[in-house]
Formats: sequence, C-alpha cells, structure tokens
Amino acid sequence: MSFDARRDQFMAIVLAIFCAWILGGVPFGLVLVRVFRGVDIRTIGSGNVGATNASRAFGRARIPFFLLFYGLDFLKGFVPAQWFPAWFGLDAGVGSAVGVGAAAILGHCFSPFLRLRGGKGVATTTGVFAALEPLALGIALLVFFAALGVTRRVFAGSLALGVALAVAVIAREPSTAFAERVAVTLLALSAAAFLVWTHRGNLAKLRRERAGRSVA
Repeated sequence: MSFDARRDQFMAIVLAIFCAWILGGVPFGLVLVRVFRGVDIRTIGSGNVGATNASRAFGRARIPFFLLFYGLDFLKGFVPAQWFPAWFGLDAGVGSAVGVGAAAILGHCFSPFLRLRGGKGVATTTGVFAALEPLALGIALLVFFAALGVTRRVFAGSLALGVALAVAVIAREPSTAFAERVAVTLLALSAAAFLVWTHRGNLAKLRRERAGRSVA
C-alpha cells in the first residue's frame, strides 16, 4: 500500500471513529423525555441518561418507553459496527468494526453533548455485539434474564451479561479467540470490565444495604 493510500485509510479510520463517538453520544433518553414530559431525567431516579432511568419518567407506561430508549441506544452501537466500515471505505476485517464499536460505547458513556457524562453502556454494547458476535450476545442475554429473575436487580443482570458475553465470545471458537478474533475478544473483556466500572455506584449501594442488614 502506497503512502497516500495509507494516509487516506488512516484519515478514514479517524473519521469513522469520531462519527461513531458522536452518534454514541446522542442522549436519546434525555432528549425524548424532555420533549414528551418536560423533565430532565438527570434530576430523577438515579440521574442516569440510559433507558432504565429515562423510562421512569413515564410511570406505569414505562415498559414500552424503556423498549424505545433501549432500541435507540442499541442502534447507536449496531449501526457503526455493522455499516461504518463499508460506508467509510475501511479495510476489510473485524478490527475496524471493533474500533468504531468501541467508540460508540465510549460515546454513550462519555457523551460530547453532556460534558463527557452519559449512560452505563449496556444497550450500546449489546448493539455492537449484535453486529460482531450475535450468537455470543444471544447467550449473554439469556444469562442477563436469568440473573435478573433471580436478583430482581437490573444492574446485576447487566454485570452478568458482561461476564457471560466475554466467556461466550471466547468459548464459541477458542482456537481463534486470541488469534484471528483477538480484537473482538479484547473488546468483550474490556466491555465486561467497563460495565463493572459504570455500575460501581450500584455495587457500592448494594454493599451499604448488606452492611445495614448485618448491623440490624
């Protein structure tokens, strides 16, 4: 590849990553709740701009709105990972899809529109892996619902999803997990760790609750 071709490819990758970050940063929940309810969701519930907290603004009608917000955040990850490499003329291979997918997740969690604050990244992460590893994602979603059913805590299901996703990505084809598919594996492992970090407040709250029960 000539110097000019390498330069053009580098610029295309930078542009694709930037656009994925911008798309990932669009706070659909915040915008739509403000439009429909006239409420800033950062002042209610957990203050988070993700689907779970945004749907709280709709009371008994929260489930359909949760699905709407989750779907929009899902698409912020799916669209870049699935189509940006072709749209921006990036080299074939999973690496470019992983790069723009990671940028979308970071955009959701560190939104350029919210002073680098944002959601916890669950929906956008599932969107990215729906494009990269749909079978592994399907297994992880089953684990999510199982953990949710047992604990009745969404954050526990989200953490279980992250761990299950990383395990499923590796287990699906161990011989390529750290070879041809190493970029996807590293993204899955990073996503699992990142979900723990974004849910650190929930974990701290759970520890306080358990400490309170043990004192009582």
